[in-house]
Amino acid sequence: MAAKDSKVNSELDSVMADLLKSVKNNQRDVTTGKTTEIMTLTDKMKVIDRVLKWEAIKSKLNDEGWGGGFNDEK
Repeated sequence: MAAKDSKVNSELDSVMADLLKSVKNNQRDVTTGKTTEIMTLTDKMKVIDRVLKWEAIKSKLNDEGWGGGFNDEK
């Protein structure tokens, strides 16, 4: 996950991880066909997309050179 010296909110990071776990564990029981809460494929992909975007943001925040091009402009 995020580095300790990161600017990332650890609570938000854990919420995103929990969302991804809930998507991964949300499957229909094949033998009985029952589940407490079934997510649609669209809902699952929305969560996965948000988690991927969050990971991209975290990688940019932890990169010291990201955004440094603005310092070169005159």
